[in-house]
Amino acid sequence: MTIIDRSVLAKAWNIAWPLMIAEAVDSLLFITDTFFVSRLGDEAVAAVGLAGYASWIFFVSTLLFYMGSMIVAAQAYGARLYDRASKALGESLTSAILLTSTTTALVILVAEDIVRLLAGGNVSPELIADATTYLQVRALGLPVLSAAMVLGAGFRATGDTKPSMIATSASAIANLILDPLLIFGLLGIPPMGVLGAAMASFIATWFSVLAYLPFIRRLPFTIKPLIPRKEAWTVFKLGLPATIERLVFALGNMAYIGAIARCGEIPLAAHTIGIRIEAFAYLPAFAIGIATTSMVGQSIGKGNLDEAKKIGWELIKVNTLFMTIMGTVLILTAPYTPTIFTNNEETRKLAMMYLILAGISEPALGAAMSASSAVRGAGNTIVPTIINATCLYTIRVALAYTLPELLPRSNRPVGAWIAMDVDLLARSIILTTVYRKKFHKLARRIVSKT
Repeated sequence: MTIIDRSVLAKAWNIAWPLMIAEAVDSLLFITDTFFVSRLGDEAVAAVGLAGYASWIFFVSTLLFYMGSMIVAAQAYGARLYDRASKALGESLTSAILLTSTTTALVILVAEDIVRLLAGGNVSPELIADATTYLQVRALGLPVLSAAMVLGAGFRATGDTKPSMIATSASAIANLILDPLLIFGLLGIPPMGVLGAAMASFIATWFSVLAYLPFIRRLPFTIKPLIPRKEAWTVFKLGLPATIERLVFALGNMAYIGAIARCGEIPLAAHTIGIRIEAFAYLPAFAIGIATTSMVGQSIGKGNLDEAKKIGWELIKVNTLFMTIMGTVLILTAPYTPTIFTNNEETRKLAMMYLILAGISEPALGAAMSASSAVRGAGNTIVPTIINATCLYTIRVALAYTLPELLPRSNRPVGAWIAMDVDLLARSIILTTVYRKKFHKLARRIVSKT
């Protein structure tokens, strides 16, 4: 008896490996981006990290039509209702651009207030200024990013993830080239520092959209802007719970990073470095999560709930296994990787502690992500939202503000990182239990031939 169904693994692998490469390139970009910014000092690294967390609350607007359009398109593809997929994606494309354009204007207006609130008065005015500038410039790319995500949803719904790999790689390569040019001022360009890092990311986002365009003709349906009507509303209702989850998650993470910022600029810089390195460990979790949503959604579209449940469970096991491997790698390399980004011994030691604790939590992260993705692919986006949000606030945020007070001042951020581990463990247990026992009650067929 095999532990994992090889046929499910083979199909998931065909979907996931291009996404893993895309995420590897994206993670490499995060690493190199942090490397270039780190040449400006720990304060610049902390500013970019602070702005990154602040951006989460606004960047969730890109998910509203992405998640719902992928679920509808996957089920429509499974049912061979290609016209339905075309309408859902086309109306979502227009709706997403309109929504995120409004979000961009809002970010530009309130960026400094959000950064100051998040910093909690424990950082320098220069850091506040850099973080505000970075956040405002990155927000300019929201409409472009949302368009790229809807285009990607169309391909991922069919299981064709190679265009996503190419689009992400194109954006990452552009960013990699632009970073040193704009940050340090090369080839006659004036040095821009943190502003240059933000500009590089904004410009690179356009390359992602352009890279998708040549591949659209290979889809069995079309993706072009349509006036939002009935399908946009269907997608909106599906995407809203997942978006609320991400918004709640973003607010919770803002509160979480606030607990770390209270410990000072060095812990904040160490946390930022650790997050960027850990991004490599997300490769299997993200890619297999997308494969899970796509494959479960296609089976639901065909009306085969038993097959959908089996596929989801197999991929939960696969993701847990892969993330165990990645977590082990994080732990073994933790003493060495932070030295790439900082010469400060205190920052290095704290980043090492973060990576060890993150490595311990990776298997739970893998299980939780695939269980959530499977339930969403089955057409239910509300239950994962409730579970993830509840664990985030009652465990991670609550413990992040209490555990550090029990530790010596130099090790206080470790308390917040332990809270992260406890949160992920709880999510994995609850989500997998709910999946095993309640899948048939949670599943909902969004599209049908009648």
